[in-house]
Amino acid sequence: MFGFGTYPMTWKALFIRFLQCFLLLVPILVLQPAHMAGAQEMSRKTAASAGGCPDLIDLIKNITPVVVNISIERHVLQNTSQPQRPVRAHQRSLQDRFKNPDRLQNDSLGSGFFCDAQGHIVTNAHVVEGASKIVVTLSSGRVLTATVVAVHPKVDLALLRITPPHAVQKARIGDSTDIQVGQWVLAVGNPFGLGNTVTVGIVSGKGRFLGLGEDDNFIQTDASINPGNSGGPLFNMAGEVIGVNTAIIASGKGIGFAIPASYLAELINMRRTDEPIVRGWLGIYVDDVDERKAKDLGLATPRGTVVDEVLKSTPADNAGLIRGDLIYDVDGTTIRDGRHLSRVVSGAKPGDVLRMKVMRGKKARSVDVVIGRSPE
Repeated sequence: MFGFGTYPMTWKALFIRFLQCFLLLVPILVLQPAHMAGAQEMSRKTAASAGGCPDLIDLIKNITPVVVNISIERHVLQNTSQPQRPVRAHQRSLQDRFKNPDRLQNDSLGSGFFCDAQGHIVTNAHVVEGASKIVVTLSSGRVLTATVVAVHPKVDLALLRITPPHAVQKARIGDSTDIQVGQWVLAVGNPFGLGNTVTVGIVSGKGRFLGLGEDDNFIQTDASINPGNSGGPLFNMAGEVIGVNTAIIASGKGIGFAIPASYLAELINMRRTDEPIVRGWLGIYVDDVDERKAKDLGLATPRGTVVDEVLKSTPADNAGLIRGDLIYDVDGTTIRDGRHLSRVVSGAKPGDVLRMKVMRGKKARSVDVVIGRSPE
């Protein structure tokens, strides 16, 4: 006999009690895994909606087919007194550019991506510079010969052409003008023929000037730009190309740069015409505003750029701009410094009229300037 409290229980009563308890536990045991799975799914959705890090598997599958590997062969003069070690990868860093601007190479590797379905490929100009033969390896493994169609005169971009053996997937070009610091991006390349490589990071800065050209306007990212990734695309989370991976600072970890996609339209249009790219021109030299100049001009903080010299018979001269004018706004765009003004003006077409807000002395005025053609 077994009892609970003062009530004796027979074997039959004990079995009935056990069966009752078991039936109460069954729904809990059966339903709990489903409940936990639902909670996990809800947690994932909540994390994604709250700005978490969802899987990128589907996105990567969609964008990687547009990326290709690029290798070149070039004829070089070698010093026969010393054996030359073949260079198997070309990664243009800022230090390399200044220390070894003309490094001899037998073989160069980079990346590129299809910008249309006709076989046009965007890459860096330095990847194919001096090439006697350009070899493109598709994501399918097919190897084809490419030719250079166009080279951008201002930034490190080149347009190649292959005859595709099958239908190719083209990249979607996004808008790089509205990118924000902190935005998630993916750097994709096909280094060394190993296959597509994807790294993830954020936009660390924009409008970076590196001293490599007058049109420097780089996107800075901490998404690793691996050796061999030069010329590969920088994607946003919508799967759109917003930049072309170009440079790294060899001494800094997680500091890479991409050319904004806004330059791609100019490059791609060059294949349709032999006419050179025409950029707007003002005809002035400027000097940036520091704390002292801002104080002299009565500004609370430095902004805009000061005209240092006006060239004769130029758009600026014809509009009446003079030395000492502070240009702080162009068609509603607040001017940060001289480089910013240069990019705004060069983005205009000859004949466009830009309304500039100018501080002359301590009086504000508006000046309408008819933009001219940039002299080569």
